[in-house]
Amino acid sequence: MTNLKTSPAVYDRVYLTCPGRNLVIEYIDGYCDNEGEYLDEWRVIDLDTGEVFAKDTVPHEVLHTASAMTRVEGSPKPTYVLEARKHFLFKDVPLADKLRHIESHAKDLEHDFKLQADSRCPLDVAMQEYNTMYNHRCWYQEEDGRWEIDFDAC
Repeated sequence: MTNLKTSPAVYDRVYLTCPGRNLVIEYIDGYCDNEGEYLDEWRVIDLDTGEVFAKDTVPHEVLHTASAMTRVEGSPKPTYVLEARKHFLFKDVPLADKLRHIESHAKDLEHDFKLQADSRCPLDVAMQEYNTMYNHRCWYQEEDGRWEIDFDAC
């Protein structure tokens, strides 16, 4: 019977485009007989040669190394790209958030109407405006669960 060596498990692996190398970013976790220790780390490794270019318990430094290794000469400096939001219709917004928006708008209109001596009902106008102006896919949900209007999508 052969005594098999223990190796850490590979849980995630992302293949990188790097001419002349078979680079990956991978997450490994488990005991390694060859190293004689427990490994729990992210690393950039060439799968053909076994050369490790970066390793850390958190992916930040590993990602930075991988980025530098795979950047094409002359390519533009990385810039922030705004995350695309998934937009919803007004009818898909929960009632509590609809009421919060309409109430806030109605209170603003109430103030404006008093200044202008306008006799219209601010609640009626607010509901009508929300049903016309914001009745398309311009609603999104914040991380805290609140629903808001993306005015750039209006």
